[in-house]
Amino acid sequence: MVGCQSEKTESVPTAKMFRIQVSTPENVQADESFDVHSSVVNNSNSTWEMEHGAGMFTYEVYDQKGQLVQLDDKERFVDAIGYVVTLDPKAAYNYDEGEHVSSSYNELSLKEGSYTVISKAKFNVKKDGKEYDIELKSKPFKINVD
Repeated sequence: MVGCQSEKTESVPTAKMFRIQVSTPENVQADESFDVHSSVVNNSNSTWEMEHGAGMFTYEVYDQKGQLVQLDDKERFVDAIGYVVTLDPKAAYNYDEGEHVSSSYNELSLKEGSYTVISKAKFNVKKDGKEYDIELKSKPFKINVD
């Protein structure tokens, strides 16, 4: 048909088709726990079947000198559970770990100062009977702790 155009869908999923969107509280106090919330956003025009484990999102925190900050020394017990979700084009998906991670990865507590945080996500995408491992990193974002 002349004049009809459909949006192109991608044949193989790649990390470039996704991004991490992050939100944090505006006011963070020293030595008080706060949550960082991350979502995977599907930037493609395709619908994907996504699988992930209970520890889908993890976080790296760097101090003003660029040194990696040891977040805590807690042991974490992570259930060997898997989730399957459908992620539509341009949609976002977040997962808060629920009761499946004994000490949440997204719960942080920092000393006073300025920090750079990077959110990381690991998941698979299934397409035509094949699994594609996807690993993402968010853009670095700043947190000021008073």
